[in-house]
Amino acid sequence: MKMSLELLASLESEIVKGLPVFCLERWQSLHETTARINLSESGVHPLSLEELGEYGVDYGDLLKLELSYGWTRGSPELRKAISELYEGSVDPENIVVTAGSAEANLLAVLALISSGDVVLVDSPNYMQIPGLLRWVGAKVMYLRRKPPKWDFPAQRAIGLMEELKPRAIFVTDPNNPTGSYMSRRELKELASEAERRGTVLVFDEVYWGTERGESKVSVAQVSTSENFVSVSSLSKTYGLPGLRLGWISSGSRSIANRVWSIKDYVSIAPPVLSDRVAVKILQPDVVRKLRIRARRVVSENLETINKLLPNEELIRPYPSLAGAYVWAEVPWTNNTLRLSYRVYEASGILVAPGECFSARGYVRVGVGLKPEILRVGFAELLEVLSNIKNSEPLSGTAPRS
Repeated sequence: MKMSLELLASLESEIVKGLPVFCLERWQSLHETTARINLSESGVHPLSLEELGEYGVDYGDLLKLELSYGWTRGSPELRKAISELYEGSVDPENIVVTAGSAEANLLAVLALISSGDVVLVDSPNYMQIPGLLRWVGAKVMYLRRKPPKWDFPAQRAIGLMEELKPRAIFVTDPNNPTGSYMSRRELKELASEAERRGTVLVFDEVYWGTERGESKVSVAQVSTSENFVSVSSLSKTYGLPGLRLGWISSGSRSIANRVWSIKDYVSIAPPVLSDRVAVKILQPDVVRKLRIRARRVVSENLETINKLLPNEELIRPYPSLAGAYVWAEVPWTNNTLRLSYRVYEASGILVAPGECFSARGYVRVGVGLKPEILRVGFAELLEVLSNIKNSEPLSGTAPRS
C-alpha cells in the first residue's frame, strides 16, 4: 500500500515561489473529512451551541443582532474580555481580533518581519510560522527541543539573542506537538533578555489553560517592555474552532496598529456573530468551566492510553503536560508520513505524521476526542500499527522536512 506520487508531490511543493505547502493542514484537509476516526486534531472535542448553554452562555439577544460588518478589530466588549484573560496586562486598544489564530500568525509575521531579518523559531512546531518566514525571506535559526522532556532551550535562545540580536523569537507555548511549556522563571529570563536586545517575543498560546500541572502564565504577564505578542483563539482549549475567532495581543500600540492595518487587506473584520458569542464565552466563570472541561477530557483519555499501551516497542508516547495531543516516537520506522498514510488506508484512522512538524520518526495523536471514541480509536490504532510492523517493512524516502 503505497502513497501516491501525487500526494507526495502535493506535500513537498511550493504554492508560490518561496511559500511551501503547509504540510499538516494539507494532510488534514485531504483526509479528515473521510477519516472514520480522526486522531489528527489537536483541540478538545467541539461543543454545540446547545451544550454551551449548559456552561452559562445565554443567546437570548442574538436573534435581534444585525449581521453587519461590525468592528474591524473586534468589538470593544470582546477586546475588554480578552484583556481580562491577561489580567489587564494588555490594553484592550492593543488587541486585534482575527479569523482564528491562523490569521493572527499571518498578520504577526507580515507586521514584524522583513526580508533579511534574523529570526529564532521554536522546533518542532506547528509549521505555519516557518513557512511564512521562508516566504518573506527571513533568516531563520531553529531552537531545537530534545527528548525526553522536549523543554524549550531557553538558555540557547538567550545566548543567540546576545550573539545575533534577532528581530523576533517565535515560540509555541504550550508547545505543539510536544505538550511541554515554559515556567514563569524561564519566561521572565527570556523576556528580560529580549528587552535588553530589542527582540520581539511572539508567543502562540492557543493551548493556554490546558496545563495538567502548574498553571502557566502568558508572555504578556511577565514582560516588562512592550516587545511582546501573544496569539490565541477559541479553537483549541475552548473547543470552538467553528467560530473562527482568534486574536493578537501586544504590549506595543505600534505593533497592534500595524497588525490592524494589514488586516484591512485580509479579512476586514471578524464575523459579527462570532464576536458577540465570544463575548459571552470569555466571561470569567465560563472560561474557568471550559478550561476544567478541557483538562478533564484530556486527562481521562491519557489514562486510557496508558492502560491500552502494550509496550514501548510499538509506539512510545512522551509525557504530555498540556494540549490535547500526545507526541509519540515510532521506534521501528523513520518514515512516519508513509506509515500514517498506511494507517489511514487500512483503518480510516488519521494521525498527524512527524514530517509535518519537521520531525521524522514521530506522530502526533489527538487526545481531545470524546472518551468513548478515543478508547475505540486508540485500541484500533495499536492493532493496525502492530499489523503493519509485523508485515512488510516500510520503504521509500519521506519528503524533505
